[in-house]
Amino acid sequence: MNFSERLDLAMRQAGYTQGKLAKAVNMAQSSVNKLLNGASGSRKTVEIAKALGVSPEWLSTGAGEMAKTEPSNIRETSLKAAIWEEMDRDEDEFVEIPLLNVALSAGDGSCELEESSDFALVFRRYYLKRMGVPESAAKLVRVSGQSMEPMLNDGDVVGINLQETSIRDGKTYAICQADLLRVKTLIATPESVIIRSLNRDEYPDEVVPRSDFNRNVRIIGKVFWSSHSW
Repeated sequence: MNFSERLDLAMRQAGYTQGKLAKAVNMAQSSVNKLLNGASGSRKTVEIAKALGVSPEWLSTGAGEMAKTEPSNIRETSLKAAIWEEMDRDEDEFVEIPLLNVALSAGDGSCELEESSDFALVFRRYYLKRMGVPESAAKLVRVSGQSMEPMLNDGDVVGINLQETSIRDGKTYAICQADLLRVKTLIATPESVIIRSLNRDEYPDEVVPRSDFNRNVRIIGKVFWSSHSW
């Protein structure tokens, strides 16, 4: 099930109409309707899950059990990882990770990033800790195109660690190149960096001299998690 299907199931089981849910979480009914008709997430996921009595992690990603297994003490925040870090970790089990978008930088290659105001996914703090990802360094990016098929499809979302920007051969990274946000496997050689797609039949390796790579490509972070649509 995708996010919209999970939300529909949770609303039906909880006896919530679109209007009732909109009122419960202080959002427009039209926004609830969008979530039920193809939207892949919301910055109010935790609040919606609390109102419907389901696990925020399940509602956000489909992981774990649908029903909450224990009372949640999650409080509403600005839904940014840096703010959640200031909260009592013993009280709060989940953190919401925002999506990064690229703000065009007039072709100078600076590739400015900004957080989406309306999209985030919920992760357990324990999972981030187990993966070695600091909460403040955890962000999401969206895959564009078919170059990483069959592992990742166009529109899939990956989690990245902003603190891991050194190339570890064969690992997958989010990079900015010519004002484009790309998800690619990187391989370093003494003289160059290979930018590799998984769909190598249609997208051959890009071999970039190290000097050009350092000048024109920015490594945003290493991928630690991925979604996959079918």
